[in-house]
Amino acid sequence: MIKRLGCIVSVLALGLTLNAPLAHAGKWEDGLKAFARKEYAAAAKFFRPLAEKGNAVAQYRIALMHKMGLGVSKDRKLAQKWSRLAAKQGNTDAQVLLGSLYYKGEGGESDDIARAYMWYDIAATQGNADAKKELATVSNELTPQQIAEARAKAQKCASSSYKQCD
Repeated sequence: MIKRLGCIVSVLALGLTLNAPLAHAGKWEDGLKAFARKEYAAAAKFFRPLAEKGNAVAQYRIALMHKMGLGVSKDRKLAQKWSRLAAKQGNTDAQVLLGSLYYKGEGGESDDIARAYMWYDIAATQGNADAKKELATVSNELTPQQIAEARAKAQKCASSSYKQCD
């Protein structure tokens, strides 16, 4: 009886493991469909649980939605939180978004241009075309010394696998 119970538990555990990616894929696809239909609140309900479980793309989507106020509150701090989580997983779109959140504070004024440069540089190094364009813009607002310091921070961040970025 105990051996049989152990076998049943093993089969159930294997089934749950094999079905988990499908469940995530379904939620992801449903979220994308809702987003495409501009049903942003519904999309957020699909993306948020995935983001909370560490899915970098879902974290990026939630961050973008908070930045724009799409289906969720327009909240710069939450946008930074979610984009930072995704950026530290190497998601270049999130790195660009995070850079933009540091570059333009509330009302469009410059917030932390050097930190913005750092995140743009990290994404640009990985080949992100948008980041390369933003670097050119941000560079015009920094001194050569500030650029050198931001590049050093970017190198430290990337070489530490995003553990030493702040």
